[in-house]
Amino acid sequence: MVLQAAPVGEAVMERCEGSVKAHSGHQSTGGGSIPAPSLHYWFGETEEAQRLVEKFHYSRRWPSNVQFIVTAHLDGGLFGNKGEAVGAVVYSIPPTRWSVPVLELSRLVRAGSVRFQLSALVGMSVRRLRRSGDVSILVSFADWTQGHHGGIYQACGWKYNGQRDKAMDGLVIDGAFVPGRSANSRFGTRSPALLKGRGIEAEPHWDEGKHLYWLAWGDGMKAATDAGLKSMPYPKPGEKL
Repeated sequence: MVLQAAPVGEAVMERCEGSVKAHSGHQSTGGGSIPAPSLHYWFGETEEAQRLVEKFHYSRRWPSNVQFIVTAHLDGGLFGNKGEAVGAVVYSIPPTRWSVPVLELSRLVRAGSVRFQLSALVGMSVRRLRRSGDVSILVSFADWTQGHHGGIYQACGWKYNGQRDKAMDGLVIDGAFVPGRSANSRFGTRSPALLKGRGIEAEPHWDEGKHLYWLAWGDGMKAATDAGLKSMPYPKPGEKL
């Protein structure tokens, strides 16, 4: 089930945490900052989002089971034409089963030469998902292995559940990292021992523990409580809990 809050390719004019889609904004000549009014938000632009993820996201990998995408574009001129994609937020089906529909914010990315508030992009996506009525809990993991503490989720008012213990997030095969899901897909297992039995040398790869953030509304609030999700004080940059 792919959630589409607006028809594919439709530009949406909407105020979003201080960011307003307009036709008069342009990139600053300094090349670093984009005034908020110069951004347009589009839905369902898979190719644009995938290009950004594979070029600018630290994982360089497109997630599986993608359900909802919002991309931020520069002003494309008159008549709401779509300009260059400079940011994307991607939601997927999480591997954990829930009693109510849940989506995981699995990728959040911005072009390396452009600066704008990613919190506005996240805020836009959340409002659209809430309106859809198809989901009532969102979760996301800030990867401490990459030095991420979840500042964007804090700015968006998401609740913090704490930091998970270190976990084996994949394998190292022939010197290359293979994510756990990719290993399961390719080999049917992520177990180094089982792979060794097939003649494949694989070493386990461990992360440093990820920060879990979540957001819920409606029936999702009770489901989140029943699932044991907590609301804890936010971690600070550089603080390992």
